[in-house]
Amino acid sequence: MSRKNYLIMAAVAVALLVAFWASGSLLMFFNPLGLLLVLGGTLSAAWVAFPRTTLLGLWEQMSGLRQAKVLSARQLVELFYQLGRLRRFRGVRHMEELAEGNDNQFLRMAVAMVADERPAVDIAQRLEQEMDFFLARRESQRAVLSFMGRLAPAFGLAGTMIGLIRMLHTLSDPTAVASGMSVALLTTFYGLMIANLVVLPLERKLKEHNRAEAVEMALITEGAVALAQETNASAVAARLASFRYAEEAQAAGPRLNIKGALESLRAVAAGLRKVSDER
Repeated sequence: MSRKNYLIMAAVAVALLVAFWASGSLLMFFNPLGLLLVLGGTLSAAWVAFPRTTLLGLWEQMSGLRQAKVLSARQLVELFYQLGRLRRFRGVRHMEELAEGNDNQFLRMAVAMVADERPAVDIAQRLEQEMDFFLARRESQRAVLSFMGRLAPAFGLAGTMIGLIRMLHTLSDPTAVASGMSVALLTTFYGLMIANLVVLPLERKLKEHNRAEAVEMALITEGAVALAQETNASAVAARLASFRYAEEAQAAGPRLNIKGALESLRAVAAGLRKVSDER
């Protein structure tokens, strides 16, 4: 995560601590058994519901989210303009060297296929397939957080039921009644806070990041297909510039549909197949 996100989380934590302190002793908001019930139950259910590889993939994605950088439409237009000029005036080897300097594995694979002089149809199909697999993995990892966000309040409610049962069995002892009510209320509180302050915001952040990666891959695919068709550098840049609406839609949020990007790629591949058949 970025420094901005850390600062926001720290500000929220400070605000909560101040609110708790103003309400009385901080210790009355701490119940280790209730917290263990909510966290342990949520994590255990996620472990049972999802494959181990998906959970490890989510951990890796969350760990590398701070360093992950998605190329904007403007950056890709400039990059493919340089690639087109290198291919035209200096050859494919220099084009590959420029791509190798980028950390984006999808971009390097696309440029390598162009350098191998593979047909544009094959490039479009291969990149579309890779994009499908990649986004499917990303969505399955994001689904883990969505699942946990729904379960945390449910386990908080389960803790409430446990506290109420304990309270009803000890109505003759006022101290035990107060203790049972404390567990009942705090577990619900923990479930709501964990879900709405931690899990669901992270799930939303991953969703936006996946959307940005889908736009990036769609633009890289379009640029690679244009290079494979031996389009000159200026034409490649103009072709990608027409797709810059995707970056604006990405900033707008929910209006951009990942499936729409995939359908656009399939339409490009279908058009290329038709041209190939006519020849």
